[in-house]
Amino acid sequence: MTSRQWRWIIRIFYWLYILATAWFVQDAFSFLAFNTLLGYIPIELSFWLQHHSFRWSWVFWLVSLIWLLFYPNAPYLLTDFFHLALLHPYAPLTGLLRNSLPLWTHFLLLVGIGIITAAIAQVQAEHVLQQVSARLPGKGANWLPWLRLVLYTLTGIGIYIGRFLRLHTVYLLTPTLIWGPLSQMWSWHMMGFVVLMMGLQYLLWAVWQFSRQATN
Repeated sequence: MTSRQWRWIIRIFYWLYILATAWFVQDAFSFLAFNTLLGYIPIELSFWLQHHSFRWSWVFWLVSLIWLLFYPNAPYLLTDFFHLALLHPYAPLTGLLRNSLPLWTHFLLLVGIGIITAAIAQVQAEHVLQQVSARLPGKGANWLPWLRLVLYTLTGIGIYIGRFLRLHTVYLLTPTLIWGPLSQMWSWHMMGFVVLMMGLQYLLWAVWQFSRQATN
């Protein structure tokens, strides 16, 4: 199967998932459609960055900046796993997991899309970083580790902003409203959270690297 076919499979999957959850999930998990859309946007932008030739370099850098702003929304979906507590999975009398079809359906919808989006975004991020590295001075040979570090750091900060300040990427359209919370969020607890999220991303990257070597 060609890379173009895979891209269209991914696109169709996401749009079907977004439309289905927006239509059928009308309970406490109604956030799935919007969060998934935000997580899908950087994946779609990465397709454009990887498979389109840009006549003007400034267009590439502009699209790359937009991709960077939206990228934290993809691994952010992993933090949505805490919403599984809303399902009250344990029976109060026995303390055992409930055998409830709606419960496990919600579990699959939430966990499945989180893992899939984080994995696809991780792979695509590496391709984007390679494209960026190739456009930097020195042929980009030594830029990838530093670009990866910057991306994972900014992503950790972005996840913190979304999870604890409850600010989405679209809030960037109203900078005067978000400047105050952003300037006051810095603390050792915040930095510790960012380091943990960086570690998670490096772990995903290591798993991807291992899987590539195992299949070669």
